[in-house]
Amino acid sequence: MVRSCTDLEQYVQFLQLVEEARAAGHKHPLKWAIQEAVRRNILRDYLERKGGEVLSILMTEYDYATDMAVLKEEAYEDGLFVGREEGISIGLERGAYEKALETARNFLSEGLAPAMVARCTDLPLETVLELIQKR
Repeated sequence: MVRSCTDLEQYVQFLQLVEEARAAGHKHPLKWAIQEAVRRNILRDYLERKGGEVLSILMTEYDYATDMAVLKEEAYEDGLFVGREEGISIGLERGAYEKALETARNFLSEGLAPAMVARCTDLPLETVLELIQKR
């Protein structure tokens, strides 16, 4: 599955770089992983444009309410927000959750450990373990 999707394959490679940097004891493993990924042409275009955002997101503890507020703000800025706040908010929440579940299923099918999948998708470990049981 991962091999059939270049972006997903490169995302897995990026996560492996993060784990490699942590294991090697780098002082700033996330910065190192981003720089190394760009050097190795892994998610290069995206990381060159959004590397600071990626670093900020990965270094900050996930907060669902803040994430939803940011998504709403981005939707508004993109001209998608036209006054149906509640419906759009619910749709964004459902879409983000479904995408996280899909990503978790893909990672699990590639053999990633449930704890790592939970960390990378911001899903509770219990949810990831339920996905394993439903296979």
